[in-house]
Amino acid sequence: MDEPKFDVVDTRRRFLSWFVPPAGVFVLGFVVLLFAGHVTGPLKHITVVRAMIASKRDFFEDEQVKRLLMSHGYQVQVTPAGSFELAETADLDGYQFVFPSGQAAADRVYERRQSKHAVGYKPFFTPLVLATFRDYAEALVAAKVAERRSTGDPPLYYSVEMDKLMALVAGLGRWRDYGPGLSANRLLIQSPDPCRSYSGAAYVGLVAFARYAQPAATEAEAVEQARGIKPMLDAEGQHSDDMAPKYFVPEGRSFATVAVIYEHQYLAYQNRRLDNGSGLDADRVLMYPSAQHQTAPDLISFSPEGDAIGALLMSDPALRRRAVELGFHVYSADTAQFDFAGYLKERRIPEPAAAIGDTETWLPRDAEFRRMVAEIGGCRW
Repeated sequence: MDEPKFDVVDTRRRFLSWFVPPAGVFVLGFVVLLFAGHVTGPLKHITVVRAMIASKRDFFEDEQVKRLLMSHGYQVQVTPAGSFELAETADLDGYQFVFPSGQAAADRVYERRQSKHAVGYKPFFTPLVLATFRDYAEALVAAKVAERRSTGDPPLYYSVEMDKLMALVAGLGRWRDYGPGLSANRLLIQSPDPCRSYSGAAYVGLVAFARYAQPAATEAEAVEQARGIKPMLDAEGQHSDDMAPKYFVPEGRSFATVAVIYEHQYLAYQNRRLDNGSGLDADRVLMYPSAQHQTAPDLISFSPEGDAIGALLMSDPALRRRAVELGFHVYSADTAQFDFAGYLKERRIPEPAAAIGDTETWLPRDAEFRRMVAEIGGCRW
């Protein structure tokens, strides 16, 4: 009879056979992430910075911006909010910085933070525009309300006389009255909720300036002007916080025939199409009000961490270059590095400068402006 045999297992070999393959995969994956820029290093301390941000949150949600901030040791945790919601009603004490989209909202934040740390940074600006579709813009050209203002073929940019456009809106006309094949919908401009969104509030100011040619000087005059333009704005129906998502979806013609958005949202959309190989969208076009309104948002810091983010956006070349790539105009003496027109030329996107006029829409002072917006929107601030 054979003697029983016993195999002695080398526990070290068993451990290595179990541990080494997964460890190798982990190391390989980490190296790939490191070189891709997703990881800044295993020992780097990351500071999480809490922020409440309005429409410019798309900058902080960009993956490249996230990686660049991470390389400096910061991760911005974004809470979305409308500019006036942020300025008027939000509890700001739990945040290290806020980023409303317009000056009136920023001024209200400064007013609320009078006795506390509140340092402002203006890293970039973007114009308010009316986004539409080519056949609708051409219908307005035929009606002598808009004008082609782009060298592209076909043009992407138009200028529009707001007083004439609002006269069409007030006339209760329908799109089919101005062009064959256009919809039977009423001729309207879709704007964001003015009680929450700065672009919606600024559009109220734009319409009032087109109608009255001067900003309201008193709160009583602000109420009077608001009541004069309210029927045109009420006709839009229920407002959303941001019109850009509705405009850029395939069904945008139905959801937002003419939408109030920011220029940078349109340019970023065209850039994304170029990146994925789809080419420029020549059907979607921008109309620039003849009396323009530029929005220069304030990043308002409440803490040293917020100061650090603001300083980076003002000085870091890679972040500033990325802002240009996302469609923003940056404030900089270094025009060669941050040349907005040069970047668009490099990407073969027509430059919209020819559509931007010299006339500016003057909004009322803060108190009068807020009173006008509240009268239009029934805001509960």
